[in-house]
Amino acid sequence: MAFVLLLLAPFSALSADFTLKQLLEIGADRHPSVLQARSQAQAAGFDVESAQWGRFPTVSTQLRSDTNLNQSLAKVEQPLWTGGKLSSRIELSEANLRAAEAGIREAELNALTQVATAFFEALRLERRLQSATLNVSEHERLVGLIQRRTEAQISPPADTTLALARLQQAISERIQIKKQLDASLTTLAQWTVPLNGALNGSPNGPIKAPADIVFTPPAEGVLLERAIAHSAQRKRLLSQIDSADAQINVSKAQVWPTVVAGFQHTWGGLVPANYDRNKGYLGLEFQSGAGLSARTGVQAAVSRKEATQQELETLERNLTAQVSAGLSELQALQAQLEPSQSLLAGTSEIVESYLRQYQVGRKNWLDVLNAQREKTQALYSDADTRFGYQSSKVRLMILTGDISAQHLTALHD
Repeated sequence: MAFVLLLLAPFSALSADFTLKQLLEIGADRHPSVLQARSQAQAAGFDVESAQWGRFPTVSTQLRSDTNLNQSLAKVEQPLWTGGKLSSRIELSEANLRAAEAGIREAELNALTQVATAFFEALRLERRLQSATLNVSEHERLVGLIQRRTEAQISPPADTTLALARLQQAISERIQIKKQLDASLTTLAQWTVPLNGALNGSPNGPIKAPADIVFTPPAEGVLLERAIAHSAQRKRLLSQIDSADAQINVSKAQVWPTVVAGFQHTWGGLVPANYDRNKGYLGLEFQSGAGLSARTGVQAAVSRKEATQQELETLERNLTAQVSAGLSELQALQAQLEPSQSLLAGTSEIVESYLRQYQVGRKNWLDVLNAQREKTQALYSDADTRFGYQSSKVRLMILTGDISAQHLTALHD
């Protein structure tokens, strides 16, 4: 495992036999997209408070100056009836808050999916790199064997040339896989390492494959229902539809006046002796807005609502496709697990068998090299199948809510 540790050294902040569960917790808690969503939800919460303060009195002051005379007045006004403007604004802010809170869940689910995908991709490539390194070692052994036979004039020089060419191919393949592994670790780091690079209290070391993840998928229809019910994006869109309805009500309420009860006190100025500087009153206020802006505001809100409803329909279709494709992938990979193991065992035996047959003249050198290539391809295929199967399970579990930022108990070290 020394070479794996060496590969992971630049990403030591990620490691310490870091488990999938730990990395999912980090990604869903500290990624900037999640932090941004939380800040937006906090701001939306303040908007709700601001809208609710509209129920309370408004205090205003005014200073008037005319030649050498100054007059000041202060007044307090309490809205008695707003034609629905106040309640609609509160409903609008509350709908926006629900949308922002759903945005947090949406960001968390996206982080979980990205981390899980990058995690299993790194494990897959680590296993491939181990197989590629073993392949290079095997080709070096075969090169040494054929060179000795060539020097003893038992085998032709062309066999040595062919073995050296295959060795160079194996080395090139190992380099390419290492580059892919570095890229996958970089992606994993982007989702799990904060910008300052510090994971407070986190240990250091390589990532660790999880124990077998137990997940028995129900029927596709049940799986789809759970995915739709758990979809944070769907909840956000539903809240945006509520927000559009509230905005329609706000725009319609603009055509109604507001009734206020007020109290006014005046300082300074030349006023008659019998002038009462303290006055209580009922007022009727009306602002139509510029031109027909209230009417066009309603039309704009209706159009936004229709667009969101269409986006919701598109999302549900996409969820249907995701669930169907994810379930098909899971079943296909599960069906390949046992054949992949059998193929791996078979190809390992074939290499040694062909090598023995080559030495007694029953197989040629190309057969031996091809058998080694088939063995390596079987190792690659086993890594792809094994970690692809686990990744597919985890992504479906995230999609249906079996795994969430608040619920990671399905994962075990």
